[in-house]
Amino acid sequence: MTPPVPGVTASGMHIERHDGFDRIVYDFGGTYAPGWRAEYVAEATQRGQETATRLHGRSILQIYFFDTDSPAESGIAAYNGPNPLSDPAAYSVVEVHLTPNYERGTQSFVGLRTDYPQFQVTTLTEPTRIAVDIHD
Repeated sequence: MTPPVPGVTASGMHIERHDGFDRIVYDFGGTYAPGWRAEYVAEATQRGQETATRLHGRSILQIYFFDTDSPAESGIAAYNGPNPLSDPAAYSVVEVHLTPNYERGTQSFVGLRTDYPQFQVTTLTEPTRIAVDIHD
């Protein structure tokens, strides 16, 4: 019998303010960082849903995390903090919404104060995190 492959689950997120940019940090419990795709979208529509989630802001950035597992599959507790998440110290980020895992993927929608600001996505390790920097 083959042992189960360890999974990865979004276990936390927070917003940080830095000089010239806001950073959203997504924590992942598990043994690897998921793949990701980031793009601007017209509305915050979760996979498997027909209606969009209402998000505050002038533009919406979607970050899609590939190959994530539900807590039942990974044994890792999912993020259970404020959702949507906001931080009054943030300049560019109005709010961040994290969706439940759906068919091995997790989405996050970021409502932004301006139209389509530049952003950068970075994988961080020890612990495993994905950072999204939104420039002012």
